Amino acid sequence: MATKIKVVLFEDTVETQAKVLKALTKHLKPHGLVIPFQARRLTETPSDRERTYEARLTDILTRPPYHGATLIVADQNLAKSPTFLGLSVGAVAAVSKTLAIPLCEYACLPVAEDYEWRRQWEKGRIALRFRGEDDIGRRAALAARGFAKIAAQLPRFMPDSADVSPGMVLAALLGKPEYSGKITLYGVGEERLSEVPAKARQAAQQVRRMTHFLGYWLWDSLLRYPGLLVNQVAAASYLNIETAGFGKPTVQEVFKKALYRGPFADTERPQWWRGMLDDIVSGEDCADGLELVRKKVRSRIERSRCCVDPSKRAGYYCIISRQPVSLENSKGGLSWFPRGADLTRISNPMLEEYVPWLGA
Repeated sequence: MATKIKVVLFEDTVETQAKVLKALTKHLKPHGLVIPFQARRLTETPSDRERTYEARLTDILTRPPYHGATLIVADQNLAKSPTFLGLSVGAVAAVSKTLAIPLCEYACLPVAEDYEWRRQWEKGRIALRFRGEDDIGRRAALAARGFAKIAAQLPRFMPDSADVSPGMVLAALLGKPEYSGKITLYGVGEERLSEVPAKARQAAQQVRRMTHFLGYWLWDSLLRYPGLLVNQVAAASYLNIETAGFGKPTVQEVFKKALYRGPFADTERPQWWRGMLDDIVSGEDCADGLELVRKKVRSRIERSRCCVDPSKRAGYYCIISRQPVSLENSKGGLSWFPRGADLTRISNPMLEEYVPWLGA
């Protein structure tokens, strides 16, 4: 990637900062650099320090060495930041929105297993699910490269007319104009679509704001809630293949053409185009994915089973437990599910446990 990536890291614990900085640098090389936010080294007048944290940070991030950032990466808890005591990630998020710099948030302190999906109420930031500091670096670098890729390609697809919807722009950017209707369906009733950037005076500013908008929408909606795209568990469930069986290299090869390769594509957490999976199955005149792989693969492949009642075929995906689930043993259509995420559901046991949080 020709575009140089710059990541600004907010971390108020010296030891953790060193670990995350090392991980980010490792995973960004050779295409980017990481600049830790160093509050002690800032040049501010006494009157500067009397302003709100949001105003100060907005000014600071538009000056060297922080200006032109591709991504901000921030710990959830920044209360110990020197000269910014009590700083919250919410203040950083407000600044990232003002400047149209995407934000990835992580929590190094022990948090609930459901941290990522609970954060869905807080639009305008990406909550990273990870396994240690190295994985923070890997996931954040993945996000940075994805936003940089969108920014580099977007000028070719910027709308010249008000008749061109964000869904059409994103579909063209992903190389799937035929899916524009399904992508647009993810925006029906979506609060975030009320924040589509108005046309800016400068083309560069418009690209930056549209990159910010489309990147969040892609990461936090289309790639998060199975429907148009499906993760490994959801793909296996939809195809009627046991999750472990779907993970076998010989089975993966059968569906290789449907693999998602666009911005934020993650080799450790692959996704597939659901429509292309359908095409592969129907092209072989099979009833489902299980019939196809049993015809193509010699090893024994089992059917998908509902996590609530294994006697039933799954077909769907529980967004909380991340397990295959059947229609009968789950609930869909919650108010915070994107309209196009028709494979996304919550199993009945999870629904009972988390109903105070769900807004069902």
